[in-house]
Amino acid sequence: MEIALYSQYLIWFFVIAAIFGALANKTHFCTMGAVADWANFKDLNRMRSWVLAIGLTVVGLGILEYFGLVDMSLTTSNETSTPPYRFTNFVWLRHLVGGAMFGIGMTLGSGCGNKTLVRIGEGNLKSLLVFIMIMAGASLMFFTNFDYMVFLQWMNPLSIDFATMDASGQDVASVFFAVTETDESALIRLLVALGVGGTQLIWVFMSSDFRQQHAKILTGIIVGLLVLFGWYLTAGLEGQALIEELDFMDEPPYASGAQSVTFIGPTAHLAQYVYRGFSSAYLSLGVMLLAGVVMGSFLYSLVTRRIRLEWFVAWDDFFRHVIGGLLMGMGGVLALGCTIGQGISGFSTLALGSFVSVAAIVVSSMMTMKYQYYRMLHDESPLIDVIITVMADMRFVPNRFRRLDDL
Repeated sequence: MEIALYSQYLIWFFVIAAIFGALANKTHFCTMGAVADWANFKDLNRMRSWVLAIGLTVVGLGILEYFGLVDMSLTTSNETSTPPYRFTNFVWLRHLVGGAMFGIGMTLGSGCGNKTLVRIGEGNLKSLLVFIMIMAGASLMFFTNFDYMVFLQWMNPLSIDFATMDASGQDVASVFFAVTETDESALIRLLVALGVGGTQLIWVFMSSDFRQQHAKILTGIIVGLLVLFGWYLTAGLEGQALIEELDFMDEPPYASGAQSVTFIGPTAHLAQYVYRGFSSAYLSLGVMLLAGVVMGSFLYSLVTRRIRLEWFVAWDDFFRHVIGGLLMGMGGVLALGCTIGQGISGFSTLALGSFVSVAAIVVSSMMTMKYQYYRMLHDESPLIDVIITVMADMRFVPNRFRRLDDL
């Protein structure tokens, strides 16, 4: 019974991802593109589409949790969730550093994990290389001691363990209950979700220009609903029963548990699936997500005749994408997600780590774009001048300290 149900989930995740891939291809849904529009043209429409998806999932998941249709306490443990967004030990540095690495990497690699998969579906060989590098970086973090030796051994001692405060998780509501020493309340959890998500949705629709962007509005809504559906499948009543039954299996399916749409960790799952000789026990929901996005994008490109092969024209571009892919793989695992995995799926749980990861991704990506811009305009200027100018643009230092002009 449990295997049959899990097989259905594999199919559903493939369908979810295929819709996601086709939609992202058609509407150019891309967080890096949204950051670029904001940084270069002060255009926030694509950013609002992304935040629309986030706000919708925050509100939707809050409602599902209030009525007992999902159990998000599953996301506090590695045993019941992939990844454990609400884990009580808040290692804030992993989210800050990992998010920054991912943000830099997606800028160098010309797109986040989702965009990379969409471009593979279009026939982009550059993105195929980036994906291989993402998989290599993620596997290095998953299957060796690299993540601990380089990062976690000095990050963990600086963490905040909310379990010592009797908090049930690191989400906003759980921390509030612990700090105020009040009993947990489903109603307060709902109000927190409505407050955070509602504020995001108000900001989104405050723009009269965005209200005319029907395609972007529809995209944000559909993406948000797909993420909610993923949570409903794996953390809903049947998903909870499935997790309990899988605990009694000698060899439960790999990387099973409560989860929704995410793309970096699953690249390591794919490496494991291949390494294990394509054993069905290692065919995870994440692997189906990867395959689905590529297939959805491919089918849309095929129907619209947008298949096109693309390769590198210069070695510096090649190495830039290699480094970008590695940074995305390592940073995405360290931060427990990408612009979708943390930016939407993780953020919907209102975990503090998701807030830090998302902020680090956006800020580091924007700084990298500005660095590339000023480096292009002032290629002979000292590196320190470029960095200080970028810092001034980002308001991290007073504008009077800027060294270079925007030509």
